[in-house]
Amino acid sequence: MFDLELWQWLIAAAVAAANVAWMGWTIAGLFSRRPRVQGSVREASAFESGIADAERPIDADVFDVWSYRVGARFAGRVRIVIYSETVSVAGPRIPKGLYRAWIWTQGMLLALAVPALAGAVVKLDWRWLVLGLGLAVGSWAVSSTGAGLWPGLGEIEVVDHGRFSAVEFPRGAISSVKIGAGWSDGGLALVLWPYKKGIDKLARNRAVSFFAPDGDGLLVRYALHAYSEEDASRLAALLREGGSTSDFPRLDGPPNTPG
Repeated sequence: MFDLELWQWLIAAAVAAANVAWMGWTIAGLFSRRPRVQGSVREASAFESGIADAERPIDADVFDVWSYRVGARFAGRVRIVIYSETVSVAGPRIPKGLYRAWIWTQGMLLALAVPALAGAVVKLDWRWLVLGLGLAVGSWAVSSTGAGLWPGLGEIEVVDHGRFSAVEFPRGAISSVKIGAGWSDGGLALVLWPYKKGIDKLARNRAVSFFAPDGDGLLVRYALHAYSEEDASRLAALLREGGSTSDFPRLDGPPNTPG
């Protein structure tokens, strides 16, 4: 299987280097963008945590939505509250290290599947094809397992503390508000490209996404699935009212990669 000629090794190595470098740069960009305006992380209020009979804030717009597994690290049901000057997003949230490990693992397995398939072409050996498919399946397994476990892991926070965490940021820190396929902007389109089209269909007319601070010093993508198209349109309009006029944020970290 590994007795390739020099030219075959060179092709496989070139494909591997290109794919790993592209994926690595993309993922590094997800975790290194810096916002111009900082947000904060705090304990969510009783209302933001969805506690029964909690008093609703006066003069605030409230939406109960479902979060995609994007850089903001929320999982499952979340509540976004839009005040006159600030926005808070509260719900179960995945630990930073766990989320990063999940993204890096599935992304690199996917990147390595491509040179294995290239090896199958240059060597005409079915074992390289099996290796490539195995790596792709491994990436899918990591992605699917994480997506299934996220809500339960995030709910542990409520068991321990009785409240969710809330990320709060100024409305002026919001940028690039989109409905639909924009949920994957900023790099996730490459990490999740085998599933992107399927998720885009789910997101159509319902997923409201935007860039904003994550409270930990990073600029990340929030993607929130509304329960109706009307709610999605109203949420997007409210976020655009106080947000940046730029379609894409100016970043202090690495430039945005395709996707």
